[in-house]
Amino acid sequence: MGAMPPTGPPQDAETRKQASDCVVNKQSRRAAAIDFLLGRINYEQVPMLPYAQRHLKLDRMRQLLTRLGNPDAGLPIIHVAGTKGKGSTSALLAGILQAAGYQTGLFSSPHLERIEQRFAVNGQAMLPEQLAQLVDRLRPIVRTMDQLPPSQTDLSPSPTYFELTTALALMHFAQCQVDVAILEVGLGGRLDSTNVCLPVVTVITSISLDHTRQLGNTLKEIALEKAGIIKPGVPLLCGHLESDPDQVIAAVARQQGCRRIAAGENFCCEYRPPRSLRPGDRQGRLDFRGDLPGGPLQLIDVPLRLLGKH
Repeated sequence: MGAMPPTGPPQDAETRKQASDCVVNKQSRRAAAIDFLLGRINYEQVPMLPYAQRHLKLDRMRQLLTRLGNPDAGLPIIHVAGTKGKGSTSALLAGILQAAGYQTGLFSSPHLERIEQRFAVNGQAMLPEQLAQLVDRLRPIVRTMDQLPPSQTDLSPSPTYFELTTALALMHFAQCQVDVAILEVGLGGRLDSTNVCLPVVTVITSISLDHTRQLGNTLKEIALEKAGIIKPGVPLLCGHLESDPDQVIAAVARQQGCRRIAAGENFCCEYRPPRSLRPGDRQGRLDFRGDLPGGPLQLIDVPLRLLGKH
């Protein structure tokens, strides 16, 4: 019997080619997804961001989610707004919940290096192929909405970049079956696309002068926009606030029948910096005391790797 022809090298070459084609295909699908998203109106890159009822409404976002099958339905959500600290608060919440054993989703903005970083589950950014898959689901729905007459929505029917990223986050978290999702507000609160959610807890970290052209020229006006995330009967957690914004937010919480849990009023903490910055001795210490819905809570001498008083 004659010798069998060698098959190893050709198979290896074919395998390498298939692998290469697969990588190219994934890259092209991701590039197409990014091009589609960047082709939408992106208010993150507009110097004069419109923020008024005639420009930004939640009707379009609600319609988008309805056409997607309401991926946020039944999803436990923590909704975080504020002038400063909302990003770090959201990240810390995600870390705490993950450490406690919960499958945790985090939607934050803007991203640092790539868009997938906005959509994290248990600290892991969305994979490029997941982004491409979800954008493929979005694309025909968005094209349909693009064709709707403005009269049906009172404004442009076309979803914006941030509205689509919000939808992508909710789709991703639903697909991953997270136990809890944390949504960081993009701008303000009342008219932000994340404000279509029905959260289990809302958080307002701080109020100071920011985006005054859109949100108002006083702390009271800005506080009222941030307070737009407060939902009927949903507990509200507040950071340290000055008197004027605190009064506004407290009034909205009373109107909505919410329990308001405020720093300096219902809980307090004392921070002790690390004794030195030598390796192994860089942890500060925290004492926490609070009167919370579940009862009094006291945590003494808790080590923190994050430096500084927060």
